[in-house]
Amino acid sequence: MYPSGTWIGYWAQQGYGRQPMKEFELHFRPDGTVTGHGVDVVGRFTFGGEWDRTTGRVQMVKQYLGKHQVHYDGRPDGEGSITGTWAIQFRDVVYDSGPFGLSPHLPKPTGDEPIQEIR
Repeated sequence: MYPSGTWIGYWAQQGYGRQPMKEFELHFRPDGTVTGHGVDVVGRFTFGGEWDRTTGRVQMVKQYLGKHQVHYDGRPDGEGSITGTWAIQFRDVVYDSGPFGLSPHLPKPTGDEPIQEIR
């Protein structure tokens, strides 16, 4: 359902606004696991979690290296992206949360791509 490779996205937080996640990696494996890594305004991070091939639901933990964790719970938006809610929590107490969006990074057309026949 989701392509492995380079993704882009954002997370939004009250008081900080929308923060970009530029070109990070996500790998969706057939066994239902998802892993990844990247950098954003907070720092370097890794992703680890699960995805459901039937529903498209994605549940991941974003671990900032040497810092806190952020839990991501998302669903497909119908156009190939994942939208949902992130939460910083400790022992089931949510300290902060907000929306996020993740999309596969598609290269911009150069104009030299071959024309493909629509069938």
